[in-house]
Amino acid sequence: MKRSQATSADRWLIVVFLAPTTAFMVLLLWYPFLQGVWMSLFRWPFLGTPEWRGVQNYVDFMAADYFWVALKSTFIYSLSTLFQLGLALTAALVLNQPFIRLQNLWRGVMLMAYAMPPVVVGAIWLFLLDPGLGMVTHYLLAWGIIAEPIYWFSDGVWARWVITLVATWTFWPFMFLILLSALQAIPGSLYELGEIYGANLWQRFIHITLPHIKGAILVVVILRLAFNLAKIEQPFQLTGGGPGYETSILSVLVYRFAFMSGDFGMAFTVGIFLVVFTSVLIFPFAYLYQRQFKPTL
Repeated sequence: MKRSQATSADRWLIVVFLAPTTAFMVLLLWYPFLQGVWMSLFRWPFLGTPEWRGVQNYVDFMAADYFWVALKSTFIYSLSTLFQLGLALTAALVLNQPFIRLQNLWRGVMLMAYAMPPVVVGAIWLFLLDPGLGMVTHYLLAWGIIAEPIYWFSDGVWARWVITLVATWTFWPFMFLILLSALQAIPGSLYELGEIYGANLWQRFIHITLPHIKGAILVVVILRLAFNLAKIEQPFQLTGGGPGYETSILSVLVYRFAFMSGDFGMAFTVGIFLVVFTSVLIFPFAYLYQRQFKPTL
C-alpha cells in the first residue's frame, strides 16, 4: 500500500515538474506551428482578405520552376555541416595534444569567425570575392589559376558553393568547442593502456577516441543542421537569393515570399517544406543518437 502511494506521489511530482515545460512547448512551439499549417492553406496577402485554397499552395509550389532549384540549393548548403565537422574535429584533435603550445591563444583565434556578427562576416566575404578589388580574385589571377575575374555571386553554381563555404567558415568553431570538450573528458589512462597493448595512432583514434566522442559528434551535427537551414543572413546578404532562385534556400524563400512578395500563405507553405526537409536530414542522426544512449533496464 505504501509503495503504491509513493508511486502515485512520484507521478504527481513528475506532472508538476513537466507542466511548465509542456505549457511552454504548446504555447511557443506547437500552437505557432499548427497556426502556420492553417495559414498555408490560404492565399494570405499582407493587405487584403485571406482566401481559402486548401492544398493548392503546396501544388503550386511543387509545380513551380524554382522548386527543385531551391531544394538542390538547400541540400548543397546543408553539406556545410559535414565540412564544419571535418574542420572542427581536425582542429580539436590537434589542439588536444599536450605538446601544442599557446593553446588558449589558438582557441581564441579559431573562435573569432564565430564571434563576428553575421553582417560583418557577409561584408568581409563580399570584399574578398569582389571580382575587381577582392584579394581572392587578385591572387588567383596572379598565380595563373584563372585567366579572367570570376563573378562569384552572378553564377549560380559558384554562388551556391560560396555561401556554403561562408557558412562553413563562420560556424565550424561551434562544433570545435563541443568536440574539444568531449576530447578533454577522455581519461588519459585509456591512451596509455592502448600504447601498452601496441595500438598505433589510428587504432587509438578508432577504438578509444571515436567511441567516446560519438555522442558529441551526433549532437553537433543535429544542432548545426537545424541552425544552418534556419539561417538566412549570409545567403541573403551575399546573393539575395539570386541569381534568380539559384541560392534561394528554403529559409530565404520564406523571407522572399513573406516580406518581398507579401504572400504569407505561400511563405508558410515553404516553411512547412523546410520543417519536413530538416526533419528528414536530422532523423538518421537523431536515430543513431537515440540508439546509442537508449537506457537499459
